[in-house]
Amino acid sequence: MIEIRFHGRGGQGTVVASELLAQAAFLDGKIPQSFPFFGVERRGAPVTAFTRIDDRPIRLRTSITRPDVVVVLDPGLLRTTPVTEGLAPGGLLLVNTPRRAEELAAPPGVRRASVDATRIALAHGLGTAMLPIVNTAVLGALARATGVVTLEALGRAVEQFVPARPAENHRAARDGYLGVRNADPAAAAPVPATFAVPAPLAHPEGPVASVSSEVIHTAAWRTFTPVIHLDRCTKCNFCWKFCPDAAVELGADGFPRIRLEYCKGCGICAAECPPKTIEMVAEA
Repeated sequence: MIEIRFHGRGGQGTVVASELLAQAAFLDGKIPQSFPFFGVERRGAPVTAFTRIDDRPIRLRTSITRPDVVVVLDPGLLRTTPVTEGLAPGGLLLVNTPRRAEELAAPPGVRRASVDATRIALAHGLGTAMLPIVNTAVLGALARATGVVTLEALGRAVEQFVPARPAENHRAARDGYLGVRNADPAAAAPVPATFAVPAPLAHPEGPVASVSSEVIHTAAWRTFTPVIHLDRCTKCNFCWKFCPDAAVELGADGFPRIRLEYCKGCGICAAECPPKTIEMVAEA
């Protein structure tokens, strides 16, 4: 049995990716299982999904804690979420990123692969510039990097189970298959990522947050980062006034700067900036 864990954000098609992979495995004559795990159910929030594939009936009904493959649809999660937790030597980390596979941080002995699924999705008009839908391109890369399903079965699954723009999604899967880049575990010294897990906050009012965003770091939701071009900044402070998360602060010189640990990448600052000096840049 092979166990695959997907990490992405709401709106990227993470859950659909796990389901499409299961459908492709079924079309290949295998027995799959697929299910998601939701935290905060909103666009941009981290989402986890799981797929198991075997030649025999699968009796397990638990989350995957020791995956053979980890697939990351948004590279920003590498900084904020322990995506490689439980991934043993010999496992595979596949990340949607323009970076080379050798540059990815991973536990020792883990194989690495990368694919620029964002570029592929945008080239085929899947999603928007702010939130491209990268799932089919990532699945194409996964098919080639692991061989767990064939490209033909994946294409049939897309045609049968993707109601919107199946032709474009089919081509994205093919381009992901052709565009995946692999790295040998010994090609570069992997750097294990460390994550500080904060103590749980006490919320006496139940699910209603009783603390400000100064305490709750929301950077894990970000897919695009605001970049301020200070040469055009007029110090109007609109970005500071309109930011809903107190993620903008003003320096002693009066210029604003982004506090990335609080920024969700909502883009309000860029939309409200009168001289349009703020650019939303995709996470690398």
